[in-house]
Amino acid sequence: MKIRSIVFCMASTVALCPRPGLACGPEFPVELLRDRSWTLDKLPEGAFAFEAAHWVVPTSTFKAVDDDEEYVDGQSRGLRERIERRWWGERYDRVAAARAAGDANVAYAAAQGLPEEARRYLAGALAWSKRDADEAQRRFRSVLDLPPAERSHYGLWAQFMLARSADVHAAMALYAALRDDVARGASDPYGLAVASLGEEARLHLAAGEQTAAIALYAQQAALGSRSGRDSLLQIARKAIKDPAQVERLVRDDLGQRLLTAYLYTRSGELSDDEIDGESPPEEVARSKAAAEQRMQRFLDAATHAGIDNVAGADRLAALAYRSGQYELAARLAQKDASGLAWWVRAKLALRAGKADEAAQAYAQAAKAFPANEEWGTNSDAAEFGDETIKPQCRIEGERGTLALSRGDYLAAMEHLYNAASLYWPDAAYLAERVLSVDELKSFVDAHAPRVDNKPAAVEGDGMARDEAPTPPAMRLRALLGRRLLRAERYDDALRYFDDAGLNKKARTYVDARRAAMRGDRIERAQAWYVAAHAARFDGIDLIGYELDPDYQAYAGEFDLGGGGSAAEVDATATDMSGTGSSERKDIVVPEKWAGAEEAARVASSRAQPLERFHYRYDAVAFASKSADLLPPRTQAFAAVLCHATAWMIDRDSSVADKLYARYLKQGPYVAWGRNFGRTCPEPDFDAAAARWHAERVAEWKRALKRAAPYALGGCVVLLLGVVWAWRRRGKSRSAAV
Repeated sequence: MKIRSIVFCMASTVALCPRPGLACGPEFPVELLRDRSWTLDKLPEGAFAFEAAHWVVPTSTFKAVDDDEEYVDGQSRGLRERIERRWWGERYDRVAAARAAGDANVAYAAAQGLPEEARRYLAGALAWSKRDADEAQRRFRSVLDLPPAERSHYGLWAQFMLARSADVHAAMALYAALRDDVARGASDPYGLAVASLGEEARLHLAAGEQTAAIALYAQQAALGSRSGRDSLLQIARKAIKDPAQVERLVRDDLGQRLLTAYLYTRSGELSDDEIDGESPPEEVARSKAAAEQRMQRFLDAATHAGIDNVAGADRLAALAYRSGQYELAARLAQKDASGLAWWVRAKLALRAGKADEAAQAYAQAAKAFPANEEWGTNSDAAEFGDETIKPQCRIEGERGTLALSRGDYLAAMEHLYNAASLYWPDAAYLAERVLSVDELKSFVDAHAPRVDNKPAAVEGDGMARDEAPTPPAMRLRALLGRRLLRAERYDDALRYFDDAGLNKKARTYVDARRAAMRGDRIERAQAWYVAAHAARFDGIDLIGYELDPDYQAYAGEFDLGGGGSAAEVDATATDMSGTGSSERKDIVVPEKWAGAEEAARVASSRAQPLERFHYRYDAVAFASKSADLLPPRTQAFAAVLCHATAWMIDRDSSVADKLYARYLKQGPYVAWGRNFGRTCPEPDFDAAAARWHAERVAEWKRALKRAAPYALGGCVVLLLGVVWAWRRRGKSRSAAV
């Protein structure tokens, strides 16, 4: 198991300790930004199967048939049975009886009722299985003696089997005739025309005609035959250990391509098979030296044959680069304009510190590779784990890594988004932690249109249906929606939740947050509780982080450890008791290959608080606001705090303890209090409203009662003042008279 996989397994096991039945996790995507120096320096190894299938242009349109079932008579028993059942239907039992007979005569008799070609072929097949070659040949030849119209089913089969038991020249003639028949339209459900290429190549190989055999196997591989590819691989494995064969093969175009492809894609096989982690250091050193000697022997032979006549200069350039012979790699890369040659040039420019030149070479490489080209699994990915190599996609990822290091964040986002189908975490990192919300919004509006429907699930093994991957556009839009919700930009946020169910949940959350700003105390308290409940149970999809610390990308199922390196998980990231982190680290921005503002941008976008499932803390804060508005001695007050405690009791006991302490100090006695935080009823907001209104009335009454003496005194004083003023006015009138 790769180091990265082991780390993820440990992290997920710790993070989800109470949950049984979880394995180490899914195949986590490769992250190019985890080790940027490795990403930009290393050229991925190729895939031998891909290389072998592209050396020649097929001279025919024959169909290859590879089947993993047991092979009998040179064919797959499972496939053979399926074909014969389709041919003969209810009469297949006679075929089975003939194949189970004791000798050819009995087999011929058991096939009574089938066409003559079937009876003759089945008798020959039985003789072949009994190792009676002469009888088998006689029976197979008798099939070919029938008129062409009477051997439409087994004619090719008999011809193929007859060739297998004939001498070299007769066999080659029979194989060629078989291919001619198929080219003229003969039905070939077994793929015998393609198989005959391999059989003929085997005859050349046995005769020491290696280059002729390679040419035929290359044709077979180009037609899609796994057998052809495997045969070429076996030739390369044997040849690379023989200096004489290496010298001979480098003088042939296909031979040189074969050895180049083998070393470019499987250089790890050059070391002795017996070497492992327990081998003595001197044996390891000896094996390494032998591997380097074999590699150098081939490179010397290829260059001595004439660098201007190199077959597949781009592949040889890639091999030279991966072998550390950068000067040779540069000379070879200049002789080709393929995507791989430009890729090598980009790597060399980076090593020389020429970032502008590297960016231009990357652009040429991305244009030169077909979008659908896929090499297969790159097992040479160090701590990255297994990586599917799609050259154009990988190059876009490296372009994004380079743009990020130059501080061109929007260009980096564009390149990494182009590569998001394979390297989603890298695109998510840029979108979530480096770009500002407005920068991301502008990018999404320009590059990620709305996705109305997620692809349907696809059939998996057995009866299961595998969940279809969510398109990068939908993932990026949802990520933006969560950022906007966290920023409380509600109207903007709702536009980016394309999934109908998720959009409905988002509207519920937004409506609750808005309702918490209006209405009376109880209405606002109820709205805060609804928002708290949504934040707790839908928070990962509404306000959670795509990556650290929530890992919505993996539905929160795995904690990849925050700010550790590519091969490490911070030991403090998750407490084994499940009570939360004591000192969780944020993502660490590397000193090399990072933009000037990247660290500052990452720091400004960190989760608040920086805790696993940080949205649960938001839920608790909302619940606390609800409790603030409720009469303390009500069931609703206690129930709201009970739910908030339940959300943290097994994750962060310090927060849960504070909530419980508040209940003990302010809340009422409730029968379920002994299970506080474990068993919680729903808050009774109607009763709380009645209690609040009753308390308001009582408070008014108390206020009036307290104010009554003062009001009475005020009235007396007012009355005396009126009397005094009236009398004074009367005296003034008398004096005037």
